[in-house]
Amino acid sequence: MNKDIILLRTVEVAAIASYKYIGKKNKNILDGAAVEAMEKVLNSAEGFSIKVVNGEGELDNAPMLYSGQILGDKSTKVPMFDVCVDPVEGTNPAASNFAGSIATIAISRLNTMLKLPEMYMEKLFVSNQLKDCADLQHGIIACVQKMQKKAKKKDIKAIILDKPRHNEIIKKLDKMGVIVRLIKDGDVLAAIDVVNGEADFVYGIGGAPEGGLMASLAISSGCKMMAKLVGYDQVWPHEKETKQRVEYENQALQKINLSFEKYLDDNDLIKDPRTRFFAAGITAGGTLKAIDYLNGKYYVSAFMSSHGVIRNIKSVYDIDQINALKPEIKYLFDKYKRK
Repeated sequence: MNKDIILLRTVEVAAIASYKYIGKKNKNILDGAAVEAMEKVLNSAEGFSIKVVNGEGELDNAPMLYSGQILGDKSTKVPMFDVCVDPVEGTNPAASNFAGSIATIAISRLNTMLKLPEMYMEKLFVSNQLKDCADLQHGIIACVQKMQKKAKKKDIKAIILDKPRHNEIIKKLDKMGVIVRLIKDGDVLAAIDVVNGEADFVYGIGGAPEGGLMASLAISSGCKMMAKLVGYDQVWPHEKETKQRVEYENQALQKINLSFEKYLDDNDLIKDPRTRFFAAGITAGGTLKAIDYLNGKYYVSAFMSSHGVIRNIKSVYDIDQINALKPEIKYLFDKYKRK
């Protein structure tokens, strides 16, 4: 079967498995369902295998979809690829049933993805029309001024993570005439909105592993991303775990030969112009819609980008037919059916 179809099915089935637990206030069990579904579909793939580069949190010693895990066709004659995975990007929104969660995966040629530590990253994702302005080295405000000049208007549209660490930047952008949309979680989902023309850029300090997914999306869609790693002590200077996290981060940076001062663009994170990106809505939001279920059928809103081609996809999963024709994933639908 075509590799792209398998990867598209992977994110869609992960969204379906998580549906049972949307709004149940238990983000761990919701995430666990999506992880199991994603691993099952990937492990049943034929004709290729994958190596997880950025996966489930290494700080939590995740048992599935962990960094370095090999999945797929076990034959030595098939090609192997790198992947970044996030079975539920936005576990809090999904557990509380508000907008902001997706299942997502990105793939590239073997040994082309940078393994990112589980830490914070300042990320800027800019639309195709303004990608020449994506330069964080002089700060986000100077970068936005470049975008306004290029767009020949002040009221460009931004999506910003609504966190206390961004309060001053949000105030400055508002005074500059920028139309700011705030989100609690889900900067990968927000980047999809940029690709689909709903905003001009996404900015915020969020999770570093998601940076690989956003880099794949930028490369495959013709947009642009810039990023820089940020120390835990810069975000949470007074927490009990700060000292331990700083030690972990310093060790992690030494392993990948990076520093907090180095600026990275999408091509530093993924060295493959043929990278592909896939996502499916869980509670979603914006241009990607939430998963729904009615009369034995799941309605899934999915997204794919590759080689500058962008696809917004509506899929309908008829459970009875799938259970009859795809017995290898039948137990997932039985196990995670919402009653």
